Amino acid sequence: MTDPRLTRSPTTLAWTVYCVQMLLSAGMAVVGLIPIVFSDSCGSVADEPAVCDATYAGTVLIAYWILLAVLLVLVPFAIVHASRRGQSAARRAFLGLGLAAIVYFVFLALLTR
Repeated sequence: MTDPRLTRSPTTLAWTVYCVQMLLSAGMAVVGLIPIVFSDSCGSVADEPAVCDATYAGTVLIAYWILLAVLLVLVPFAIVHASRRGQSAARRAFLGLGLAAIVYFVFLALLTR
């Protein structure tokens, strides 16, 4: 017999993945500031990147941060909702992590166009 205090909750994996998502989102939010460094060459080349337009770059950066924050708020609700319905909460957590990665790559694509 196993001690009930030692058995894992079915949502342990989900919350662990969510904690990883929080840490990665914080890192990705800081990494989002790096394109500001690329604006050093603005005005010195004929084919200027989109990051040279401060309004465009700022809008994309703020939208990126907002999407990361929305994911950090929605994923816990999805985990709790799934666990109450007896569904896989880990699937929701991995989905949140995947969406955060997609948001990151879309952000990079928008700034390097």
